[in-house]
Amino acid sequence: MNISSVARKATAIVVAMAAMGAVSTAYAQNSIFPTGWDNKVRDRLFMRFGYTQTFNKTKSEDARDITGPVATRQQLADAFELGRKISQACNDDFDNPNNTLNGGTNFVAADCYGYADGNNGYAYDAGGGGLLLAELDREHLGGLGTPPGIKAKTQKSVGTPTISLGYWLDDDYKWLVEAYVLAAPLKIKIYGDGYRDDGSPNSINGRHIATTKMLPPLVIGSYNFGDRRSVVRPFVGVGAMYAIFFDARTTSFFEEYQGGKTTLTTKNTFGFGPFVGVQSAINDDWHVNVSLGQVTLKATSTLVTSGTQIQSGAAVLSDYPAGIVNLINTGEGLWDQNRPDQPDQFTTKVMELVKRQRGTSDLGTYVREQKMKITSTILSVSLGRSF
Repeated sequence: MNISSVARKATAIVVAMAAMGAVSTAYAQNSIFPTGWDNKVRDRLFMRFGYTQTFNKTKSEDARDITGPVATRQQLADAFELGRKISQACNDDFDNPNNTLNGGTNFVAADCYGYADGNNGYAYDAGGGGLLLAELDREHLGGLGTPPGIKAKTQKSVGTPTISLGYWLDDDYKWLVEAYVLAAPLKIKIYGDGYRDDGSPNSINGRHIATTKMLPPLVIGSYNFGDRRSVVRPFVGVGAMYAIFFDARTTSFFEEYQGGKTTLTTKNTFGFGPFVGVQSAINDDWHVNVSLGQVTLKATSTLVTSGTQIQSGAAVLSDYPAGIVNLINTGEGLWDQNRPDQPDQFTTKVMELVKRQRGTSDLGTYVREQKMKITSTILSVSLGRSF
């Protein structure tokens, strides 16, 4: 465990225990409640300090493009055609920056040096052209965007010190409402998940892709067995949580995978579920409480990538269906055979041609959505004091 993390937790425990001691002293000296409330309200109130640990299971949908693919089918078709025309317009001295062009074209020598495949456009035809477009159609893809099967999951366990206030609703101390009023934000790591169509893990599977913070206000309503003088009191109840997400950060690895600077936001969400537990009295004022519950949250995250670039060798290219990956690799191989002066550049050149036709320096800003269902098992151990 990280030493600084242990230090923070220890500090939180010391501060909270000091606060409870101060409350106890204040209670012994003066009531903090208005006159007449002492017997009606104060005797039913208590405060608990403890530690809460969550154990998480995630079920994720595939990420989906909200603004469409990075390069659409038509843009790719136009780029392949432009690359083929440039290649056919250039003479065999394609790797010479001063190359002269065949007549009847609007291209310049730099186009030959930059984009001619050295084989009369064959790389653009065999590695793309109609073959790649047909494969995109077969896979029901509108272009090259987020590959199928891209998922996410939260880290398995995370915990924080907590302080709660409780109130007995009846004179028999059977019905109880407890609210967790103070907790350090949970710092939750998010990992990539998912598989390619051949069953192999995709490029982000198991990789740390983002971190977000969450405040988890929680209210538990419970029925407690036994009576107020029982030493041990089991209880059953229902908990409701409103998860507040903030301060999310994506990792450099994930931004490289996405192709540009990426921001992450997650909508706040509500969840509820069953709780059970037991309270054991130490004396008339102090008790120990253990509770175990489960809350299901449905989280929707939005990812915005700006200044997008896709280049040869990008990890995302290996996560498309096998037919698309094979055609991209074919284009890369043909390019390398005939353009050894610029190896590993086929996909980079195609995307440059897409940008050229758009008149932009990058592939734009793209929005993606990721939905997850997070089932959290919540274990709390606390020390309580009645007011």
